[in-house]
This record gives sequence, C-alpha cells and structure tokens, in this order.
Amino acid sequence: MENQGRTLQPSESSLRATSSRIEGSAMQQTGSWLNRASSVRSSVFTHSSKGEDDEEDLKWAALEKLPTFARVRKGILKGNEGEPLEVDVEALGNVERKMLMDQLIRATNDDNEKFLRKMKNRLDTVGIEMPTIEVRYQDLQIHAEAYVGGRALPSIANFFLNKLEEFLSCLHIVPSRKRPITILDNVSGIIKPGRLTLLLGPPGSGKTTLLLALAGKLASDLKVSGEITYNGHRMNEFVPERTSAYISQHDTHIAEMTVRETLTFSAKCQGVGTRYDMLMELLRREKDANLRPDPEIDLFMKALSLKGRENVITDYILKILGLDICADTLVGNEMLRGISGGQKKRLTTAEMIVGPSRALFMDEISTGLDSSTTFQIVSSIQQANHILGGTTVIALLQPAPETYELFDDIILLSEGQIVYQGPREHVLEFFESMGFKCPERKGVADFLQEVTSRKDQQQTESMHGAINSF
Repeated sequence: MENQGRTLQPSESSLRATSSRIEGSAMQQTGSWLNRASSVRSSVFTHSSKGEDDEEDLKWAALEKLPTFARVRKGILKGNEGEPLEVDVEALGNVERKMLMDQLIRATNDDNEKFLRKMKNRLDTVGIEMPTIEVRYQDLQIHAEAYVGGRALPSIANFFLNKLEEFLSCLHIVPSRKRPITILDNVSGIIKPGRLTLLLGPPGSGKTTLLLALAGKLASDLKVSGEITYNGHRMNEFVPERTSAYISQHDTHIAEMTVRETLTFSAKCQGVGTRYDMLMELLRREKDANLRPDPEIDLFMKALSLKGRENVITDYILKILGLDICADTLVGNEMLRGISGGQKKRLTTAEMIVGPSRALFMDEISTGLDSSTTFQIVSSIQQANHILGGTTVIALLQPAPETYELFDDIILLSEGQIVYQGPREHVLEFFESMGFKCPERKGVADFLQEVTSRKDQQQTESMHGAINSF
C-alpha cells in the first residue's frame, strides 16, 4: 500500500506539470492571437487613413484640372468621419458651414489666432501682401456754431425761433446768436497699420468728432480745415466709405430682424471689396508653383470672396464675438423682447467688421459690457490687426488694465487738443517728466483720464501736496 501511495505522488506532480504547460501554451497562443489582431486592426486603420489621403489627393487633382472660374466655386471639406467631401461654395448649407467653423475655430482666442496666421502664411508663400492703410491728419481744426443756454433746449418755441433767426441772419437783418465752439484745435498725427491705437480722453474732449473726421463722416454744417490723407490720398480723391468704417456708440438696429439676418444684410450692403481679385491672383500663383493649400482655409477664403456667400463671414463674426448663442434671436427694442444690451453693443461692432473695410474707427464699444467680454473683443481685433495689417482706432472710457495692455499706441485728447500720441510703453515716462507720477496701485488708463480732466487734476494736485507736506 505504501508503495502504491509513493507511485501515486509522482503521477499527480506530473499531471500538475502537464496542466501548467498546457496553460502556458494556451496563454502564448492567446497572446499571439491578440498581437495578430492588433496588428491587423492597425493595418486596417493605416490603410483606411491612406485611402482617405489618396481620395483627397484625387479630389484635389480633379479640382486643379477645372477652369479658374469653376475652380473658385469648388472646395474640399472633411466630413464627420474625416472623409473628404467635394462641396459647391455657392451652395453651402447650414450643416456644411457649421462643420467648417468647428474645424477652423474651436476655442475663440487660440484657434482664431492660428486661423489668421494660416491665412497670412498662405498669402506670404506666394508673395501676396494684404493692402494696408496709413492715415495721416495734419493741422486739423473743426469748429461749430451752436446755441447755448436756454436756446439750446429742444422745445417747439425754440425751434420756430431758431428757424426765424436763421432766415433773418441770412438776409443780414439780425445777427446770429450762435456762438462758435472749437471741437478740435490744430491736431496732427499718424495712425500706422498693424498697430492697435487707443483713444483716451474725458467726455467732451472731441473723441467722437476725431473718429468721424478720420472716417470721412463729419456733418456738413461743421467748419473743417486741415488735411486728412489715406496713403497720401486726400478724401476727395476716393470714396472713404468703401475703405473705412465708423462704429457708433449708439446701438441702432431693426428690432424685427434676427442677429444673423442683421449681419447678413450688412455684409451684402458692404460687398466683398478686393477679396475676389486677390483670390484669383492667389489661385493662379499657387497653380504655377504647384502648391496645395489647406482645404479648410481654401474653402473659407473662397466663400469669403464670392458675392452671395455672406453667410460664411457672418458665421465667423458670430463665433469670435460670442453672438452664436443668440444668432437666431430677434434684436428687439423697448416694445419687442430681444437680445440683451451687451449683445446689442457687440452686434453694433459686428455690423461693421463684417465688411471688407481695412480702417476701423470704433467709438465706445465697451459701454454695457463686462471687462471679460471687452477683453475678448479687443483681443480678437488685435489679432486681426497685427496679423493682417489692419488700421484700427478704438475709443474707450475706462478700459481695464488687461485690456489696456493689448494696445500698441495711445492718443490722449483733452479739450480738443492732443496731449500725448505715441507708444503705450512711453506714456508714463512722458508724464513723469511733466511732474505727474502714476500711483503704484492705480491703473494707467484711470491715471491718464485724471490727468486730462480739470476736476481730477485738482484732486491729484491736492493729494500730491498733502503727501509732500506730510
């Protein structure tokens, strides 16, 4: 019996060894099968991606063979699964436009800068430069005649009395009681392209009048002397309304239209400018150099340059200004419920930058907006200004410190005269040389407003005197 027990023990150990060997071989077979499956899967995806690239190459080669007129109206857009789709630029629907915007701009700040740099790099590759505008104004004087005191009140009696007095003064029967008012007094300066300029000054200093004069939109009853030139050309040598845009501080909209309809209507009225001619030259040079652009950038620039495709630029402006959440909402007014006051202010800005104007003059675009939204809007304008070489002047009343840091140049107005114009980095040094030093915990923009205001100057001088006496 003991011998039988001894003979059984080795048989059990041999069975255990045999089972372990079987399990090991099974695991090895399973591992090799998984490796083969993963390699097959990776090869399948590699072949599929290569197939998509080959399909995109074939579609692009087919587009290059088309005549120029037809090639401008065709583009390639990646679908939801990454497959290349040939689309008609003149027949882009809502789904295609949304896919294009999502591929171009996901996060507003970072992706917008990358998108603009891609457009600029495409133009630089073939040696095409964006048109730039340098605005100069020299010895600019603007005077007005207005009633003061009770005669300036808008009443029925004053209306008829003023009309009668104007008629009699034209016949030289009675002298006019209007008093001359100097709005801008012999101001001169240069606004360079590619630099963002901040216009500061207390209320009544002449900021709005200066912006209107630079945009060529002054009222006809004002007396203007001096000279304003765009790249050396006077205002009477071209149509300034096609080159520049003035953004008013007043929000005037059609209440019954939606936000998208308002921007689309504005884009149709302003047209495409020189974009189509630039696109034709760009395609010609790329074809001669055998260059292949980015499909999304190519499709966007084609849609941007064709008349009747204003929906694409509308979607882009809605995206970067944060108006896409209320794109299909009525604008509204006091009698019709619509968008908020801050959204109306952004819509006023969007109405003008949706066009092809290369010179923008913006008047108090931050009224009713929080500091974060103002920073986002000014940052988007700064990116376009620096990368594409635009000319922009923005008048703000009290910008936040982070918004103030976005600007390159400062124009400081006080009582119709320019106190300072130059780089932002040198403004504190200039005022320190004049005896005005900015306190440590005070914003630079607030300090500049105090220096140029008579009331705040007295407070600043009294504060400095108290500190010195102490």
